Amino acid sequence: MSRRSHAFTLIELLVVIAIIAILAAILFPVFAQAREKARQASCMSNLKQSATATLMYVQDYDEAFPLSIYLANSPNLCTFTFYQAITPYQKNADIMRCPSNPQALNMERAWQVHGLPPLCASTANLRFLSYQFNYSIFEEGEGNMLFSPGSRQPATRLAEIEFPAETAMVYDGNLLTATGNGCNLFDSPVDARHANMVNANWVDGHAKVVKTRPADSTRGEGPPTCTTMDLGQAKMYRITDNGPYLNRDELWGIPYKNPDGSWYLR
Repeated sequence: MSRRSHAFTLIELLVVIAIIAILAAILFPVFAQAREKARQASCMSNLKQSATATLMYVQDYDEAFPLSIYLANSPNLCTFTFYQAITPYQKNADIMRCPSNPQALNMERAWQVHGLPPLCASTANLRFLSYQFNYSIFEEGEGNMLFSPGSRQPATRLAEIEFPAETAMVYDGNLLTATGNGCNLFDSPVDARHANMVNANWVDGHAKVVKTRPADSTRGEGPPTCTTMDLGQAKMYRITDNGPYLNRDELWGIPYKNPDGSWYLR
């Protein structure tokens, strides 16, 4: 007795393909969200470690925070930055790179574009970075030849930070912006690379998420994008979390309180 094999009909194949396509459309975004959550968690771990490294530096230097950027001789004229300062306290060079945007700041290109001396040698590769910092904490320093005398501020001391849990230190960010098209020179905008959320660390050592939304030019919030100093494009956001940085595009400034309890930034 012979048996005939049953083959799929064209209709059955099309049904199977349609089911697979529907499942893929449902599951792929879920997988993408899961990957991004994993990247965000890794990024948050980076910022927690960089907070610890920064505070270790502060304790070693009589409670003075590192400077932002200044000229050094090591042995030739070079540019030393906050990133080099905390490198000895971090055991992994990739701590300063977020997996969601590992090349957010092209330091070498920015230095070349603006004719700055090259970055000083470091045990970590500082060409590409992902995190910006609060320039009110990491000041220029007195006698810094990269800045005009009127703008030079001495190193910030830990005792000056009245609200350490509310004072941002290092965060998901783009390189400093350039002037033009409604953008300001030396803004340090947040980069809400985690689904409109920014990872940041704070002076008391903790790290947490900061919520944002895209900047709306119709509400007088400036352009949606700005050119950065490495000639990249930074998408602009506004912080929506209540607190001293509400409605700002950067986690900049040291928070203080008015007598009525409202915040202001130095």
